[in-house]
Amino acid sequence: MQDSDFTYNLKILVVGYGSIGKRHISNLTKIGKIKIIVLTKRKKDNFLKKNNCLVFSKLENCLNENPTAAIICNETSLHVKIATKLIKNNIHIFIEKPLSNSLIGVKQLKKIVKSKRIITHVGCVQRFHPITKKTKEIMEKKSIGRIKFLHAENGSYLPDWHPNEDYKESYASKPELGG
Repeated sequence: MQDSDFTYNLKILVVGYGSIGKRHISNLTKIGKIKIIVLTKRKKDNFLKKNNCLVFSKLENCLNENPTAAIICNETSLHVKIATKLIKNNIHIFIEKPLSNSLIGVKQLKKIVKSKRIITHVGCVQRFHPITKKTKEIMEKKSIGRIKFLHAENGSYLPDWHPNEDYKESYASKPELGG
């Protein structure tokens, strides 16, 4: 099917083209009738060509395509900066976790979101985990009394995240990028 064979109902901007960006592009393609715009510094490869993605290396070029919404899945340290620019352009956003690696710009982002009435969401896959759901239930029902303090930690072994990639090259291993 060619681009000119149908009109797109939505234009979605995917910011970042790592493994999560590819997964989002793949999922969007399965939905169909979505024009996918990708912001990346990488060259257009077969995956992007096969999925008819528009690829740009500058945010301004992406904005010229008038995306309806964006999925922010680049380095954590850039999430707030990109989200702020997108929201100022009235683009709804989904941000991969975490929102940021610092609080710089978060108050301003929150203020802009409220003033623009933009739909936003930060991904949090753990909220559907059975332990998380059970903890929420216990707290709401006060079945063990009123909880005054809760400290929870979760961790994983970085090399297991992407076994086919050198984890040392990943943003997740670089503190300055939010890893």
